[in-house]
Amino acid sequence: MRLRKGKEVIKVYKVLSRKLRGVAGNKILINTIWMISEKSINLFGLLFVTSYVASYVGPGIYGQIVFATAFFQIFQIVAQLGSDVIIFKRLTKNVKSGLKLIKATASLRSLIYFVSTFPILIYFFIKDNSGVFFLLSSCIACFFASIDIYNIYYNALLKSKINTIINIAGLSVSLIIRWFIADFKLDPLYLCIPIITTTFVPLLLRIIVFKIKSNFAYKLNNRNKLRYIKYHLKTGLNIVVSTISVAIYTRLSMFLLQFYMSSSAVAVFSVGASLAGSWYFICNSFIISSLPSIFNDNNYKSSMRKTSLLHLYTVLLAIPILIIMVFFGKFVIYKLYGLVYSESYPIMLILSLSTLLSLLGTISARYIVKYSGYSYLSKKMFIVMIVSLFFNLILIRFYGIHGAAYATLITELLSFTLLNYFYKNGIVFKMHLKILTAYRKNSV
Repeated sequence: MRLRKGKEVIKVYKVLSRKLRGVAGNKILINTIWMISEKSINLFGLLFVTSYVASYVGPGIYGQIVFATAFFQIFQIVAQLGSDVIIFKRLTKNVKSGLKLIKATASLRSLIYFVSTFPILIYFFIKDNSGVFFLLSSCIACFFASIDIYNIYYNALLKSKINTIINIAGLSVSLIIRWFIADFKLDPLYLCIPIITTTFVPLLLRIIVFKIKSNFAYKLNNRNKLRYIKYHLKTGLNIVVSTISVAIYTRLSMFLLQFYMSSSAVAVFSVGASLAGSWYFICNSFIISSLPSIFNDNNYKSSMRKTSLLHLYTVLLAIPILIIMVFFGKFVIYKLYGLVYSESYPIMLILSLSTLLSLLGTISARYIVKYSGYSYLSKKMFIVMIVSLFFNLILIRFYGIHGAAYATLITELLSFTLLNYFYKNGIVFKMHLKILTAYRKNSV
């Protein structure tokens, strides 16, 4: 019986592989390959350089760096005001209009970031926090990331080759500096430099390439600029509640671990979370490359079928990776991070399942975006944040770091399933049912 089931799964893989070439098309596959190659460098950095640095500075300082980065990434998301969704969708439909939207809203993102982060920086400087320099460098790095919307431009147009080359160049600079600091055992404060260069170098290179390659020379008058800003604010305010809620709930565990326990607990949890999410890019690259096809499909049944198949492809891609994590995860942690991070292994296993649910949730959320369900997502993600806070407060108090991991898993499960099913007469639930139908059809 088990042998028969195994053969059925292999058969499904083969059938879906053939369909993938037919449904997704060569352009999507090529774009996905480029995105994966870029993230592979990120994975290399995580496994070798970041682990080397974490081992050198210890859980205390590494926890401070992780906390500072996670903290200002929330303000980065606030400043972007849903740009990743709004601009991506606009570019897939009308490139010229998308470029106008990018140009018109550039100053808006900078203003929002500075206004929101300035009081926070003043507070930490007055408090004389020991990790204030890591906070400042993370603040600067997240500012560069918040105004770098050219990566959205290249992803939307399926030109991830450009993004890949630029990001590899920027990441390589950062990784070399990190390795140099750890290898020569310099003061950990020097790590502020690679924190900043991680986002500054790619932004600088992308601006240069865009100005050279783009023929966009349209000048916006004040009236048109104001019109685009109003549109972005109106649409973005619906999304930003959702994105802020996501940013907070995905980091709540670290914030509460810092509050209830210590920076060391944050570091141990972060190592587990980083390894659990290290393969995220493999599936996410294919998801991003497939979204334009779904967004541009105006046929209800066809777009639902494509979205349900995308869920199925994602699960099938994830299964072999999850098996590898179970058998080799402990070895990787011991060899790269040391015994001091041994508790990260069970955290990694729990959060690996959470990563898969997060990927599936991303597809479902984008399906809702296709039908302009910004308002629904905004309300839903606020509820998700409350749910996450509830489970984190209870589980961290009783189970510590493990409780934080279980809280994340439960939250992701509810976010992917139940909390999506109330939208538009349950179209997400119907689409999820199609996943089972697609599996049965492909196993015949």
